[in-house]
Amino acid sequence: MNLRQLETLVAIAEHGSFTAAGRAVGLSHSAVSLQVKALEQELGIALVDRRQRPPRLTARGAALVGQARRMAALVEEIRALGSDAALAGMLAVGVVPTEMVHLLPPALARLRARHPKLAIRVRTGLSSELAAAVRGGDLDAAVVTGPDIAPEGLSLSEIAREPLVAIAPAEAPGASAAELVAAHPFIWFSRRTWAGQQIERMLAARGLRPAEAMEVDSIEAIESLVAHGLGVSVVPERPGAPLPPGLRRLPLGDPPAYRQLVLAVREGGPKARLAEALHAELVSAARQRPA
Repeated sequence: MNLRQLETLVAIAEHGSFTAAGRAVGLSHSAVSLQVKALEQELGIALVDRRQRPPRLTARGAALVGQARRMAALVEEIRALGSDAALAGMLAVGVVPTEMVHLLPPALARLRARHPKLAIRVRTGLSSELAAAVRGGDLDAAVVTGPDIAPEGLSLSEIAREPLVAIAPAEAPGASAAELVAAHPFIWFSRRTWAGQQIERMLAARGLRPAEAMEVDSIEAIESLVAHGLGVSVVPERPGAPLPPGLRRLPLGDPPAYRQLVLAVREGGPKARLAEALHAELVSAARQRPA
């Protein structure tokens, strides 16, 4: 088995036929076929179903493609070790949806501008799901809400702290966050999320027992519901994200509460330099967000 054979198999998956794959990697149709047969003989499994036209990857062939992509990314990173100026390879990044608009894009744009050979793949999800994907090797790094205890096998580096604030319709009676939460229906930021669980613990510690109305996993949706007079909420205040018309924010009082944003990476993972570069850009982007 060699890297060239694996590269050819990935090309078949991406381009759909032996002929198109050959054009992508600079081989003839027959050379592609020979490489696939050599791999099949070495592994003792069928990688391609030749009964179909054009031939299609078998389930085992598709599984091997995933591993081949990881190997190719690792090879690119190894090659990049000889250069302090540029990074290369594939970086798979996860991000909680609340940071997909105002934080991650400018950070990735600057990272790509400085390292044009770097390929980036992004996926969104809950903090717990993304952390598990990093621990399992499906993601190289993830922007998540900081947990109370770092999950085993992960290293967490702080990016920023976002204040937790109460939001309410501008005309809603109540001079403080506590009065608003006590007097109006409450819209929870989903308690399946680490941020939602943190908000629940914080309110309980302050002796506040909201009258639950709804539970939503999108801050933008919560803001819209509150703006339409359907309740009040407590959410992270995201710098750079404008507050919709008709809403007001109130601080939660003393002590102030924050949602910590961190970059989670696997301890001893192969993409340490890439993750460090991403973390630096995320911190810079967070500091440059308007108040």
